[in-house]
Amino acid sequence: MMYLAYQTQSDLMDPLRFGAHMARRALDNSFLSLFSTESMRTGVRHLSAAFEMVERAGLSHARLPFGIASTMVGNQEVEVTEEPAHVLPFGTLLHFKKDTAVPQPRVLVVAPLSGHFATLLVGTVKTLLPDHDVYIT
Repeated sequence: MMYLAYQTQSDLMDPLRFGAHMARRALDNSFLSLFSTESMRTGVRHLSAAFEMVERAGLSHARLPFGIASTMVGNQEVEVTEEPAHVLPFGTLLHFKKDTAVPQPRVLVVAPLSGHFATLLVGTVKTLLPDHDVYIT
């Protein structure tokens, strides 16, 4: 329920963020010269800053790839692919599938839900991959 509310709020804010973006672009420096007094120009700059804050209220960056192409299993280099093991609206459980027939113990790496992407744990995943079947939230 909480995730649905978060996603709904984010979706409903998209038009507002877009409108703020367009309004801020309309209030650029070339438009400021039309105002005769410094207090009017200051007011326009403050309004532009407020629009910028509304515009920045959304997610402004994309998830980086893990970028793990291979790992060593024993003395053999094996290919690693990222595969979604389970997909939900708010997140995806990723499996780092290795091209090996040797069964390994499964490990679930739980990334913190604090506004950071799981790719920040790429070092942990790289360390676990040679000896484990790794999944990450």
